[in-house]
Amino acid sequence: MTKIGMAMLLAGAVALLSGCTSYTKLDEPSLDTYREEISKAVPGILSLKTTSKPTRILFRYAFDTTPDTAVQQDIIKRTDRYIHTEAFKNEVLESYYKSYSKKDRIPPDVALPMDTDGDGEANFEYYASLGQNGNWSWWHSDYKTMATEVKLP
Repeated sequence: MTKIGMAMLLAGAVALLSGCTSYTKLDEPSLDTYREEISKAVPGILSLKTTSKPTRILFRYAFDTTPDTAVQQDIIKRTDRYIHTEAFKNEVLESYYKSYSKKDRIPPDVALPMDTDGDGEANFEYYASLGQNGNWSWWHSDYKTMATEVKLP
């Protein structure tokens, strides 16, 4: 293969890979309200950034230490209430569909990656998937073992 051919192949691969990892910042009014409310109610949150990418809407949390189980459950419950609102459906999901799933309107997972050691990478996450029955199911992943289902009280 010629040098020009290799260069074109490499440039194409870089373009393809960078396109697959693009994030879109989410900044809808109901998200601003959600971020304010959860930041006031949940101790230890250093930051909460909301973005989307193909197949996922992310609520990226950073903490100064690992929050205890009760705090994690509180975040999941508050997020679960929020994703069941009309505001979430009309603002956040519609924004996602405009960016990523124009025709198919395939619902994304809602993920809560949590960085607890300050390195900028999540140590674990909770995520919700919309089932065929129309209900959201919550899961926990430590990125090492199979995800386990989380039952909300």
